[in-house]
Amino acid sequence: MKKMSVLTAVSLVAVMLFTGCASTSNSSDAETKLVILHTNDHHGSVTTRPDKEGVGHGGLAERATFIKQVRAEYENVLLVDAGDINTGMAVSNMFHAEPDLQAMNAMGYEATVFGNHEFDKSLSVLKEQMKSTSFAWLSSNIKYKDTGKYLGTPYIIKKYKGFTVGIFGLTTLRTTILERPDASLQFYDEIETAKEMVSFLRNKKKVDIVIEVGHLGDIEETPDQTTSVKLAQAVEGIDLIVDGHSHSFMEKPNVVNGTPIVSANEWGKYVGQGILTIKNKKIVSFDWAPVEITDKAFPPDAEVATLIKPYLEKAEASLKEVVMVTSAEFPFGKKQTRYREMATGDILCDAAVDYSKEMGVDVDFALFNGGGIRTGLPKGDVTREQMITMLPFENYVYILTLKGSDVKELFSFVGTINQGAGGFAQVSKEVHYTITYDAEGKNGKMSDLTINGKPVDDNKIYRIATNDYMAKGGDGYTVMLKALDSYNLRLIMNEVFIQYAAKLPQPVSPTTDGRINIVGGVPAEF
Repeated sequence: MKKMSVLTAVSLVAVMLFTGCASTSNSSDAETKLVILHTNDHHGSVTTRPDKEGVGHGGLAERATFIKQVRAEYENVLLVDAGDINTGMAVSNMFHAEPDLQAMNAMGYEATVFGNHEFDKSLSVLKEQMKSTSFAWLSSNIKYKDTGKYLGTPYIIKKYKGFTVGIFGLTTLRTTILERPDASLQFYDEIETAKEMVSFLRNKKKVDIVIEVGHLGDIEETPDQTTSVKLAQAVEGIDLIVDGHSHSFMEKPNVVNGTPIVSANEWGKYVGQGILTIKNKKIVSFDWAPVEITDKAFPPDAEVATLIKPYLEKAEASLKEVVMVTSAEFPFGKKQTRYREMATGDILCDAAVDYSKEMGVDVDFALFNGGGIRTGLPKGDVTREQMITMLPFENYVYILTLKGSDVKELFSFVGTINQGAGGFAQVSKEVHYTITYDAEGKNGKMSDLTINGKPVDDNKIYRIATNDYMAKGGDGYTVMLKALDSYNLRLIMNEVFIQYAAKLPQPVSPTTDGRINIVGGVPAEF
């Protein structure tokens, strides 16, 4: 992948907008440029992540250097984020993303949109985060049920010399499935909301340019999901969609129905940089490319590095403790825990069974969502920080009791989950099954299911270890709500994993044992 400098990045692609880009001005009219910088799916990436050559990718201080360079070069710069600031590196999780948000303040972000992971913690935590920032929190499709007031800000309007820009936000309705938003909140249809906002901004506010910053994603996880692609197909009048959620890397914009869709991968490894050329209040061209952020290309900015240093120092002692040694890297690849059985998933689920039995609960098996595993583990010494980063969600181990007939329904649902979706199951060693997919990893069919070597008995009662997120129906696991009883074992899952891994014979090897057999589907990508 070619690395691009500030000066060359924006010249990679030239995309002519079809939405509102016709110009009636004469050739003597002056052209104005608006630079749009955008990030998405930051996920607590406070510091760089080194590659095998030792080059650090991402990092808040490194991003700040790049942004300052762009601001020094261009008069009009709009800096936005497309959501999921929360949940990632341990230092961010420990402080509820305080270092991340303060660094974004320093960089001069104008707005972020609520991503689904902004709802990982309580609404009170989110409100405190909102209070701590100088930028707007956008979403035009989240309101309080009782008052009808927006949780954040539905839109902002930026005035530049000669033109105005209206920016509105959208949050995926999948949030109500993927997370546990506070019951006081109501999420509204993305397409209908977008139509209303475009009409409002263009006809009432008379803005010249409309930008949607959305946490929608361009990869369909379920058939009813409104992706950014579907939004562009259904809604006229949006000049640009800045997207997040799918962690997609783009080399050029995806132009759908005349509307460019752009996204900047994940973890701050890239900043999307687009240049709108505007003439007579109309867009005449759009140049865009992803700019790779590395500590080699962009040394850390002193101001932001100083800002985050105290957080790093506070977290250092406990996070650097070595708790496991591995014989080889535990791979993660392109989110492979959402596609097939993985060694991290095996240990995680086996750890839940082990901990449950230590607590006097004789469970039959454990099942967790592969999307809850966020990274792999390195070869050699593995620290507490790396394990918490792998399992950043503060989920507790939950015990559920289900009838055998409901267990069959549970695994029937598991078979229907598309490869790549966060709900893809990882299971403990007591469980074996086969899923047969089509070539796209969809239309799965479950077969050959056994638990402890036997077919599921409709009349038997099964005890299951899972996490509190899934126990409450997260990722579409609504069958969990049929539990005859459920209770919290009161230990966070990443700590369960840490304790279990530490007592395994060292070094620990990244092996799988065939508990999940995939037929067809998407080829492995590591």
